[in-house]
This record gives sequence, structure tokens and C-alpha cells, in this order.
Amino acid sequence: MTAVRLSKAASIATLVIMLPSTIVLFTRETDQLFFAIDVVAVTVFVCVYLTAFLRLVWTHENIRRTLAIWLTLTTLAVYLVSRQPANMAPSHIYAAVIAGAMLPLRYAIPLGVVNATLAAAGPVALGSSPGAAFVIWAEVALFAVLAMTLNYLWNTVYALRAAREEIARLAVHEERLRFSRDLHDLVGRSLSLIALKSELSNRLLSTEPQRAAEEMRDVERVARDALREVREAVTGYRQPTLASELAGARVALAAAGVECSVEQNAGAIPTDLESVLAWTVREGVTNVIRHSLAKRCDIRIKRTDGRISVEVIDDGRGAAGGVEGSGLRGLAERAAARGGTAQAGPLPKAGFSLRVTIPVQP
Repeated sequence: MTAVRLSKAASIATLVIMLPSTIVLFTRETDQLFFAIDVVAVTVFVCVYLTAFLRLVWTHENIRRTLAIWLTLTTLAVYLVSRQPANMAPSHIYAAVIAGAMLPLRYAIPLGVVNATLAAAGPVALGSSPGAAFVIWAEVALFAVLAMTLNYLWNTVYALRAAREEIARLAVHEERLRFSRDLHDLVGRSLSLIALKSELSNRLLSTEPQRAAEEMRDVERVARDALREVREAVTGYRQPTLASELAGARVALAAAGVECSVEQNAGAIPTDLESVLAWTVREGVTNVIRHSLAKRCDIRIKRTDGRISVEVIDDGRGAAGGVEGSGLRGLAERAAARGGTAQAGPLPKAGFSLRVTIPVQP
């Protein structure tokens, strides 16, 4: 879009500069009436072009309006060339630019050829050489092609932007559908079973109270299982990813004025282990920002001997509380649940280190 703005600014600046200089050319006209007509023609030409190029009265969908603008500019250009053939032939460039930048190719190509031919016809009528006429023709044609290219790039940018927005919208829609399907699969069967058992216990309450009580205990068990499954599902959706945590760590540390270095040599990480590593990065970076007063933080993720380790090291004064802190204690519990270990403590010289190691199942 920057290129589009620059091209518009350059074209408008050229026309604004052309207006007074062109009027000066017509001051040689001794007939005051023709001089007034010439000035009006130049002024209208510039105003129509600027209005069209600033998109005040046209859209890509309104072809008829754009054709009317092109016809107006071409007619004025023919008149100006008839008045000053040697100096006004390039005025057809602006009409060709309007056609190329605002119309489909099926219109832009023939209209550009018409402008180039009309621009070259004036000098030829005055006896100019074919070579000079061809130069003028090629100049107008070149600007027309550039305008068509700009039109193509312009439309491509808008199409890509629309496609990106549509992809994002579809991704959100697909995620909602997946979440609803998962909840339906988890809760639908349990709720159906609860409804059936509740109805059965209600019928047995007067005749077989003991069996009705057993059915209600089953209802309680099914409800608790359903609640646990929903919690597990929601927790799974809320699990952080390692990539997002590393990106967030860079932003947070940079905002805190801490230099960050990330070294990742673990390759593909299993999904069930990624959340623990992500929590490690989050907890380690949080401690660095809150407690360490560090100037540098290194995050290292490695795979050695069937184990993946993530280590967060800083050069500050260390985090308070060690592994016994609430956040680090929860991190140690997550690592232990997957057969791993969590170690946290000050370094020999200065700084603090948090390291979590988890075995990778074959």
C-alpha cells in the first residue's frame, strides 16, 4: 500500500506542477476567448483527474462512471493537443493511467492503445518524424502498462487481505465447532444417563426405595465423572504451548529491560510434555522479572539421552523461595506426574537457575 500512496502522490504532484506551467504556455494566445477556453480546459482536466485518482467519485465496481471520466479526460486531451501539439501530447498519459489503474484489462488495454495513438497523431499531423511520434506512443503505452500493473497489485493486496481475514474467521469457527463437538461427546452421554437413571429412581421410589437409592448413587457418580471430564477438557484447551510461551517471554523480558537468549535443540516435542515445558518457561521468566533484577536471561531447551530439559538461567540475585515457592512447587508436581524432576536454586557465582527434566517415552 505504501507504493500505491507514493504513486498517487507523485502523479498528483506532477499535475499540480503542470497546471501553472501549462497555463503559461497558453498566454501566447492573443485571442482572449481562446485563452479563457484553454485555461478552463486545463483546469477541468486537472480537477477531473485529481478527483478520479483520489477515488471521490469512482469505484472499481462502477465501470460506467470510470469510462465517463476517461472519455472526459481523453476529449480534453485531444483539445489541448490541438492547441499545443508539441507540449500537450503527454496529457494523454493521464487518461491512459485512469483507464489502466481503474478498469479491468478488457477495457484498459484498448483504451490505453487509443490514448497512445491519439498522443502520437498530433505531432505526426504537424510533420514530426515517425521516430518522434513512436517515442510519444511508447511513452503513453508504458505509463498505461505501469497503471495496469499497479491495478493488479492493488487488487491482489485487497484479495490477500480479504483471504487472510476469511481464513482467520474460518479458523475461529472451526475451533468453536471442535470445542462444541468435544463437549457434546463428553457431556451428552453422561447427561443422557443421568436423565434415565433419575427417571428410573423416581419410578422405583415408592415400590423399591433401596434400588432407587442405588440408582441415585449412580447418578451422583456419573455426574462427578462428567464434571471431571469437563474439567480435564477445559484444562486441555487452556494448556500453554511452548512456542507461545517463548514468544511471550521475549516480549516480557524486553519490556523489563532484560536481554533474552533462546537456545532450542530439542526437535519435535510430544504434545503431552510440551505443556510442562511451557509452564517452566512461564514460571522461570516470571521469577526473573519479579525477583532477580537480572540484566540477561538464557532459556535453553535440549534433548539428551531420551530426556528433554528446559533451563531458565539469569544473572541476577536469585528468586525468593526456591522450589518450595508456590509456583515452583506446582511446577515440580507437574514434572513429577510425568516422571521428571524440577531443580531450582542460586548459581555458584551469581544468578539463579530453574531446570526441569522429563523423560521422553519411546
